[in-house]
Amino acid sequence: MRKVLITGATSGVGLAAAKLFSVSSKVVGTTSNAQTVVDFTHSEYNLIKMDLSDSVQRVEGLAKAIELLGGYPDVVIHNAGVGELGAVEDTDLELSLKLFEVNYWGPVWLTKEILPHFRNRASGHFLFMGSIVFELQFPFKAQYCASKSALSAFALSLRHEVEPYGIYTHLLEPGWVRTNFHNALTEISNPETPYGPRLAPFKDFSADQDSKLPDGDDVAQILLDLVIDPSKPVRQDVGPDCKKFKFAKRFLRNHWIDKIIKKKIIDKK
Repeated sequence: MRKVLITGATSGVGLAAAKLFSVSSKVVGTTSNAQTVVDFTHSEYNLIKMDLSDSVQRVEGLAKAIELLGGYPDVVIHNAGVGELGAVEDTDLELSLKLFEVNYWGPVWLTKEILPHFRNRASGHFLFMGSIVFELQFPFKAQYCASKSALSAFALSLRHEVEPYGIYTHLLEPGWVRTNFHNALTEISNPETPYGPRLAPFKDFSADQDSKLPDGDDVAQILLDLVIDPSKPVRQDVGPDCKKFKFAKRFLRNHWIDKIIKKKIIDKK
């Protein structure tokens, strides 16, 4: 039975993926919230505490995952992530550092710990949850954009190193997905900020209810399809907004892309 480790497996894409993979695989999911582990009721898979921003919990969490899986995983889905909503000027550096620990350094550490075992047995699969922000950066989410861009670049570089050893790497680049991610963003509170009027419209997450956008189940199915057929392209566009942007970028220069973004997204907000 395939062994699968999924970070951030209590909501959205992670929860959907854990449920879907558990039909045919042994799954361990992670969460940064100890109370969530206590309240966990899904019998389909095991859930463990692993805060990716905590170096001690990372070590303990991986050891627990290996114990529950009965060995090192065959598939690692780097799904856990956090974001912020606020101006760079108002964002505390400590918050930014923790965001990078969760979104970038945590996955890098986990990859490095598991990679030798993948290489020694000449098999394994890393799946990284990137974002459209790798190529389309939004205001008031600078640290999120930067951390996801770093993770995406890491994944794309890694795949060249490990491919000769029978190890697969895929990068998903979703646009807007119908999950609770946006409502869980850390909002930077500064009542005196000069950015307030421009920031306020970005707090509208009504698109989370748009039925035309993919939800967690849709993205989970893409993940499973990649594991079933790892020969698929390394970069996977997810959602209509991502696909439209990638198509437009093939034909337009960067300054025209900027104009469209400003008109359709920033000014519209």
